[in-house]
Amino acid sequence: MELRGIDLNLLVSLRVLLTQRHVTRSAEKLGLTQPAMSASLARSRTLFRDKLLVRGPQGLVLTPRGEQILEQLNKIMEVTERLIAVPGEFRPETCNRTFVLMGSDYVEFFLLPSLMATLATEAPNVQILFVSPDHRNLEAMLANSELDLMVGYLPEPPKELIRRTLFREPIICVARRGHPVLHDENLSLEHFVELPHVQVLPRGATMFADAVDTAIAAIGLIRRVVLWQPNFLAVGNVVSRTDLISTVPSRVAAHFVQELPIVAYDPPLALPVPDVAMYWHSRSQEDAGHKWLRGKIAVLLKP
Repeated sequence: MELRGIDLNLLVSLRVLLTQRHVTRSAEKLGLTQPAMSASLARSRTLFRDKLLVRGPQGLVLTPRGEQILEQLNKIMEVTERLIAVPGEFRPETCNRTFVLMGSDYVEFFLLPSLMATLATEAPNVQILFVSPDHRNLEAMLANSELDLMVGYLPEPPKELIRRTLFREPIICVARRGHPVLHDENLSLEHFVELPHVQVLPRGATMFADAVDTAIAAIGLIRRVVLWQPNFLAVGNVVSRTDLISTVPSRVAAHFVQELPIVAYDPPLALPVPDVAMYWHSRSQEDAGHKWLRGKIAVLLKP
């Protein structure tokens, strides 16, 4: 088959379809109607002589041929993007690009206010789409252009990603003011182990939980966690109204102390100091806009 007989726009639509695995979402992403998207899928099935997408127990799934085509399309699109990219100086004041960032609510809290203030002044047409952590799919999302940057703490980051450390974040203990057990300025190891804990555990990640439990286990002890939840900022309301204690990043602890009847304590044992970093895929390394955004975030989060 000759290439001049193929509508290359069909391949762009097909890649979105195979990635999204949903006709309506794909149509919305491309600015098309659902009938137009369905017609595009029908044409792709004819072109490749395969169903490509079939119904499964929880929605559409790729056929083996569909999986193979998606892998090849990702490579083709990456090469094409590099081919047609116009090198030159990035001009933030005229850029209307959307950047997709990933991080926990903790990252939203300390990054987004300063970042959005900067963009309002320097790049008023740039948009930010901030998504919740999905560490299991992080590498694939970065490789497939679904995500530009991950900002946060990853105990075991994928080796294929590029990393830039932004700062180190101590872990601090918090408890409510007037706690019936804690009467002095220090939190003893005995109380730390015996009191019930609330611990943040984002989807698909252990984050600070492993660091705390590993340190406790190293001295032959174990703590009692009675509440696991995905968000850092919600911990404050729980701690301020119960006898539960928690371990959170120092910036979050400082916010709690300022806004809620909460007291911060130094941990009663040596805990590692995690690195908060930016992570991105090598495909974005030389992208001018991406480099500009990375530089801005690095400056904004400089200790």
